[in-house]
Amino acid sequence: MILEVSTADVRAAAERLGLAGRPVCLHSSLSSFGRVRGGADAVIDGLLAGGGTLLVPAQSPAFAGPPPAGHVALPSNAEDDGSIPAVLPAETYDPATDSVGREMGAIVRAVLARPGRARGANALSSFAAVGPLADVLVAGQSAADVFAPLRELAARDGAVLLAGVGLDALTLLHAAEEDAGHAPLTRWARVAGAPGVAPTRHGGCSRGFERLAPALAHLERTGGAGASRWRAYPAAQTLAAAADVFRRDPLAAVCGRPDCRRCAARRAEH
Repeated sequence: MILEVSTADVRAAAERLGLAGRPVCLHSSLSSFGRVRGGADAVIDGLLAGGGTLLVPAQSPAFAGPPPAGHVALPSNAEDDGSIPAVLPAETYDPATDSVGREMGAIVRAVLARPGRARGANALSSFAAVGPLADVLVAGQSAADVFAPLRELAARDGAVLLAGVGLDALTLLHAAEEDAGHAPLTRWARVAGAPGVAPTRHGGCSRGFERLAPALAHLERTGGAGASRWRAYPAAQTLAAAADVFRRDPLAAVCGRPDCRRCAARRAEH
């Protein structure tokens, strides 16, 4: 018999992992839960229960554009990786928009549809949040400071939660790379109220992040709701531990794909 996951199940799972009432950055796959009574909103409600705040990545590649005329390729920026469009997008980014990449999933779209949600000011790699600390968490995000919401999360005793996804989804590890001295990529985007395109920071390759699992194992707590396997990490301690790994070994998370231009650029640096 297939059991339905309810809001109460999600709340209980969060409580078992010590997440209740805390700000949590969720990376998730709704399908990993199996059947959910109430869909994505039931998961959101369960994680908000007890006064918590939910933060989610809300990437929106639709606003990406080519660099401005006369641009000279930046060192180690992997501008040949196929991610830079050849033409300007028709739309411009505004934090009020609900637009998000299809790959971000149903839970992210449901957060963006909620009244009172907040969204950061990075056109390509925004974070969105709902709950008492929503505005506070995303307020510092900008085109130049893409990971500000994660550092605010860490400063407020927040946690990161992987629900049915792996460490390759954990954006906090990009922030750790930056703390270790590895600058994010620069891309370009159209932003409401500004002409042309604006330089915008964006994360690099994350396919090798699962290689950090042994270094983070002492911080990991596991659980789940329904069929969804959960891995939870305290944000501040995880950020510090991962940054230490990257300082000692800048190539610790490069992926093994020979066609990955982003990891090739990282290898060329070292």
